[in-house]
Amino acid sequence: MIQKAINRYLRKHFPNEMGRIIKRADAIFTELKAKAPDLGGKENSLANNLDMFLLFLSYYEASDHRMAGEAIDEIIADLYRQYKWLNVFMNINRKTVLSMMRRYLYKSYTKYAEKVRQKQSEGTWLDTWGMIVNPDNVKEGFAFTLVGCPLAEYAQKYGYTELMPHMCALDHTYAKIMHARLIRTHTVATGADSCDYWYVPDKSETAMNYKGRII
Repeated sequence: MIQKAINRYLRKHFPNEMGRIIKRADAIFTELKAKAPDLGGKENSLANNLDMFLLFLSYYEASDHRMAGEAIDEIIADLYRQYKWLNVFMNINRKTVLSMMRRYLYKSYTKYAEKVRQKQSEGTWLDTWGMIVNPDNVKEGFAFTLVGCPLAEYAQKYGYTELMPHMCALDHTYAKIMHARLIRTHTVATGADSCDYWYVPDKSETAMNYKGRII
C-alpha cells in the first residue's frame, strides 16, 4: 500500500529517476533493517510501524535526501485520499461504531500488552512499545499510552530526528479516517518517555473546544 503511494510520488516528481531510486532504495532498506532492533516480526502487531519508517528512510537516502519531510506529508495525504472511503463505515460519531471500535481496540491492546510482558520476561521484545490501555479511565472516545518508541530511538541513533514529526503526523491522518480528533500532548520524539493517545469523535464538544497543546 505504502510502496504504491511512493511509486505515485516518484512518477510525479522524479519520473526520469524512478527506476534508479527504487533499485537503490531496495538495497538501502536491507542495510537499514539490519541495524534495526528485532521487535518480533509478524508476531508483533506493531512491528510493521518500524518497517514503514525504514521504507521512508530508504527513499530519503536513495533520493539524496530530496524525499524528506514534505515528501512524507504528500505520500500520507495521498494514502488518505485513497482510503478516505473507509470513513463511511468508521465514523465514531455514531455511538454504535464507537462502542464496537472501543471494545475491539481495548481487547486487542490488552492482549498486546500481556504479550509484551510475557515476551520481555523471557528476554525478547525488549525494544518494542509498551502499552497502557486507557490509563486515565476516560469515558469519551478511547485512549491508550505507548511507552517508548523504536522509531524515535532509531531516528535519534542514526540521525533522522528531523523526519519524526512527519511520521507522528500519520496518527492524525488515522484519526481523520475514523471521524476522530487525536488529542496528544506529548511524544517520545519530543522528549517524553511515552506517547499519549486520546481519540474523540470529531463532532464532540471535546474535539471542537479543546484548547490545550496537541502534538
